Amino acid sequence: MNASDTIVAISSAVGAAARMILRLSGAQKRFGSRLAMAALLALVGYWGALSVVHRLAAADASSIAERVVAPRGEHLIRAAAMPTAASALRWQAVAETDQAMYRFVVQLGNPNGPQAADGSMTRYAKPKGPAEALAKMGEADRRARTLLDFARFPIAHVDAENCVGQTLVQFADLRYTEPGRERGNFSVNVPVDCPAR
Repeated sequence: MNASDTIVAISSAVGAAARMILRLSGAQKRFGSRLAMAALLALVGYWGALSVVHRLAAADASSIAERVVAPRGEHLIRAAAMPTAASALRWQAVAETDQAMYRFVVQLGNPNGPQAADGSMTRYAKPKGPAEALAKMGEADRRARTLLDFARFPIAHVDAENCVGQTLVQFADLRYTEPGRERGNFSVNVPVDCPAR
């Protein structure tokens, strides 16, 4: 379950609990349709506020990514921010450049301006040379295609230097899984035959 699913589940549970309390206290009979209208307006206000906060997080993610990649000579392609559980001020961000992918945490409300949370910036270089060739071969696999069709920020992790006979190419959606570690929910390992040396 990702963070947005968690938020929806919590909102549904809170709504159900509020409805039960209102029914048991008799407020539902006393206020009738006005209570329903107030609840609907509160919901619209909540989602509107969440939309504004998301825009701020996305803008901060782009700003942070631009500052990090410019000195490296990389060009930012896109950046995105996803909510984390239990905090509207802490957002998981992912940025893609022409050479790498970055994953970091955006903390809103920082008095020093947009900054990644301390120690959260991780760079994942896109495969080049022999690793890129192995990743291209792995993309042809049905399992990899299924993940790549879904993933917004796909990255391939390949150990091309130690390739003898066969190696695993790991494809992961960086929004949910860090590549190169144990297999995550949104990753797939594809065996690929190593080219003859």
